[in-house]
Amino acid sequence: MKEKFIEHPLTGRGRLIYEWLPSNINKLLDIGCSYGYYTRFYLNKCREVYGIDPNKELIRIAKERYLKIKFKIGFAEKIPYKDNYFDVVLLNDVLEHVENEEKALSEICRVLGKKGIVILTVPHKGLFEFMDVDNYSWCVRTYFPKLYSLFNKIRRKKIKIKPGYINKHKHYSIRDIEKLFEGKFKIEKFTRRGLFDMVVCNIE
Repeated sequence: MKEKFIEHPLTGRGRLIYEWLPSNINKLLDIGCSYGYYTRFYLNKCREVYGIDPNKELIRIAKERYLKIKFKIGFAEKIPYKDNYFDVVLLNDVLEHVENEEKALSEICRVLGKKGIVILTVPHKGLFEFMDVDNYSWCVRTYFPKLYSLFNKIRRKKIKIKPGYINKHKHYSIRDIEKLFEGKFKIEKFTRRGLFDMVVCNIE
């Protein structure tokens, strides 16, 4: 088993999302589920759990590991499920990766049933947002492409940008979320965890 695909314990934001999930959910969708290392825990509270991610390799691993969960390749902007299908949709550190926020939110509205709930986490916009490690790679790749290419040659790695990492990651304040969700969802509660991340929960 490769080290990067280890089984993660339910900690940090993943645990907070789990604790805020209502019990006895019928259908739950985990958008940007990676290889399902958090998705697997949601089976304890849901009858049916689904996960989508644009990374084919991660979905392959998820399908091999967690047979009781329904995984598919998919994007937040084009969710491969019918209208009003889910009771809960999760986006754990996903919104900052999507190409089109408005389209993603429109799709989430479409697949959620009446009184559906969205739980999400996003990087917090603030003094320390410059410490977003993923954006370092984006900056070097964008502004110093030759250096980026040389660095990958030294590491003997092909340049392969994962879906969701093509553009610079966005950071959000609670006001940004309110404006983005205005007319679509109502924010019921939120919390900030540390200096870097914010959890926005129960948007119905």
